[in-house]
Amino acid sequence: MLKKLLLLAALFASFPALAAYPDHPVRIMVSNPAGGPVDVFLRVLATRLSQTWNQSVVVENRPGASGIILGNALVKAAPDGYTLGMVVASSLTVVPFAVDNPPFDVQKDLQPISLVARTPFIFVVPKDSPIKTWQDFVAASKQRDLTIGSFSIGTAFHLVWEQTARAAGVKAVYAPSPSSGKTLGDLIGGQLDIALDAPSSAKGMIDAGRLRAIATTSPTRFPGLPDTPTLDESGLKGYSSQPWFALMAPAGTPAAVVDKIQKTVADLLKDPAMKAQMQIYGMTPVGSTPAELAETIKNDLRDMGPLVKELGIKL
Repeated sequence: MLKKLLLLAALFASFPALAAYPDHPVRIMVSNPAGGPVDVFLRVLATRLSQTWNQSVVVENRPGASGIILGNALVKAAPDGYTLGMVVASSLTVVPFAVDNPPFDVQKDLQPISLVARTPFIFVVPKDSPIKTWQDFVAASKQRDLTIGSFSIGTAFHLVWEQTARAAGVKAVYAPSPSSGKTLGDLIGGQLDIALDAPSSAKGMIDAGRLRAIATTSPTRFPGLPDTPTLDESGLKGYSSQPWFALMAPAGTPAAVVDKIQKTVADLLKDPAMKAQMQIYGMTPVGSTPAELAETIKNDLRDMGPLVKELGIKL
């Protein structure tokens, strides 16, 4: 009886603290370097969270090691809601299979909060390329060896290409690069036949007429490139791929705190001004529940495991 009373007392004592959350600054770590689309968007979101909560929300960049540096810092943080992480999909769904003895368990050591957004990728070619459409690319790949450029092995870009290539039955030599700038420079310089990039990186060169987008990986046309067809429209029926990034916390974070963060973020993502700002970076806001994010992670782990092992990816 005494044990039950003590448990109830502890439970009721926690209510004021949860109701007051946050009562001191919140830190959100991100695995992307400063200045990138995810980092820039997160800083906009952090500003809006600060205004909503009337409390400072600080962004901290923890790039490197395919997201492992961020993951390690997050799982070691106090599970109180004051240290969060904005994590890209590949950090959660590729690393477990591409790293020997992963330092943490994605499903056990991290608490999902919300899938924040998805972003399509686009296939681009030089302005004077004979490849005008996705069908042209497929046909050309069967006649000669083509080279496609994108980000490093094991990144979302690499995995999206491998998934797309298998779905379309095409082959091309994959040329990994440390940056979008180098990939697009090599593409314009003639070292590559085609590239896979994010709208936020490539759109400036597309608008300037130096590159031409031939297809997007999104299920519907990307608003920033309304004249560019999707892969589905280009003959790859039913296929789409939109990597995501999500807000996570250390496992053991109180459910009431997780719920408050999720609802605040979901409300902000519905704001028209926020949605318009996200579209600039090629992002589609989501705002899922923790359970929906957990299911997304589970499904991606199921799909990525065999592919990562087939490709022999080691990070």
